[in-house]
Amino acid sequence: MANRLLDIQMRENTGKGAARKERQRGFIPAVLYGIKGNKVLTVKAKDFEKMFEEIGEHSIINLNIDNKDKAEVIVKDFQLDPVTKHVIHIDFLEFEKGKALKTEVPIRVTGDSAGVTKGGILETFLRDLEIECLPKDIPDSVEIDVTDMEIGDSIHARDISVDDKIKVLTNPEQVVVTIGMPTKIEVPVEEEEVVLAEGEAPAEEGEEQEADAEPEQESK
Repeated sequence: MANRLLDIQMRENTGKGAARKERQRGFIPAVLYGIKGNKVLTVKAKDFEKMFEEIGEHSIINLNIDNKDKAEVIVKDFQLDPVTKHVIHIDFLEFEKGKALKTEVPIRVTGDSAGVTKGGILETFLRDLEIECLPKDIPDSVEIDVTDMEIGDSIHARDISVDDKIKVLTNPEQVVVTIGMPTKIEVPVEEEEVVLAEGEAPAEEGEEQEADAEPEQESK
């Protein structure tokens, strides 16, 4: 798992107004949920976003706080601006060395399913797997190979292969991916074309029934 150093500063003012000012000057307000208490922080947006793009959401980050304090953390949560999609708030979670940590890692689907090539539909029901392990053993992601999956097949959380050092906390019966049946499309039946003999006029409505009826016998 990737591990990087991030320079970060303490933040004195809190509240929506203070957070807005931090963003206006190119910083992201943050909170550190630490072992010895919580701290309000601020970090340069360009520094964090560059690192976040490189190492991913669940990687370990070494915080350098005002060149005084250090903390090993992961990103517990973050918020995005709904319009710009930039990060506007971060929650860091500090962990103790040698102590297992509960977190979620993304699930990455690989391979071209045999069922999909036959018209099936790949459906994903779970995008993150909840696990527990030492911070150094947290994977960047877990892979699911769907190459051999046929129509009607499913992969559950219990089927995901992980390292022996990792404990999966997600419900083992949870469906992760499945290959669904193709959607049926009803094709309208074309009306049978009637070929007329040369010179024959098309029958008016009701004429066909009269032609098929037996003639009435003349009463004596």
